[in-house]
Amino acid sequence: MISYEEAGRVLDEAADALPEEIYRDLNGGVNLIRGVRTDEHGLLIMGTYNVNQMGRYVEIYYGSFRRKYPDAPPEKCARELVRTLKHELTHHIESLAMDRSLEKWDEQHVAELLAGLDDELEPLEIGSVLFVDADGSGLAETALAMFETAARENGMEDIAAACASMGPSGPLSLKAVRAAARYGVEISSAKAPPELTKALCEGHDAVMCMTAAQADALAARWPELDEKIMCLGEADYVPPRLDTQGGWNKLADRLATEINALSEELMGTEDGDD
Repeated sequence: MISYEEAGRVLDEAADALPEEIYRDLNGGVNLIRGVRTDEHGLLIMGTYNVNQMGRYVEIYYGSFRRKYPDAPPEKCARELVRTLKHELTHHIESLAMDRSLEKWDEQHVAELLAGLDDELEPLEIGSVLFVDADGSGLAETALAMFETAARENGMEDIAAACASMGPSGPLSLKAVRAAARYGVEISSAKAPPELTKALCEGHDAVMCMTAAQADALAARWPELDEKIMCLGEADYVPPRLDTQGGWNKLADRLATEINALSEELMGTEDGDD
């Protein structure tokens, strides 16, 4: 396990690398706490996002990391610290947008742990993933860019990823580009995503569609590929109806939450940390 001082340096560098806009109204900042924290069930808490009379702030519990990863190499410790930081900052972004998606995911995850459903969750074995949207306006490109970033940060560079469009690609939304940039990822209209083909689907272990209707349509078109075709999340991801920057930002926030959950499935989850 790395020292408290080194953990602070890792978090400072990770925080500085993120867009400044993420920290809007986070008046209490990010704080590294030396102690251990557990919830009422005894599960370790790695970090929390707090909103109270003191303002809005994030706490990361060094003692919890020290207990969970006593003999882990420095690279793994640093990776998990950064993952927890981004998880809690996602709570902050969703709180500002009055969105509880990640909070609900956390609650479900803890409930599953307590029910003994995933005490020894094995990593999801996927060697490649294809993100698919309807028109190439930016959803699949954003999901791909976020996933590639998460893969690099979590040591999953061996998982190949790509994106495609179910129909002819229209113009990439500039609002989508700006929304993705808030997460430090770049998407570009220089090269439009290819139109989806059966061969593309066959070449990937998982095909992640943005909506249930898209997944159903692909499964009906190629029933022999039904097992690998799925939705990225429980809720549909579609371009904002009013095409506002705020709408695209909120959509990017939701995508970031989903990509975080997908990354955790691919790595396996060890316990009930927040």
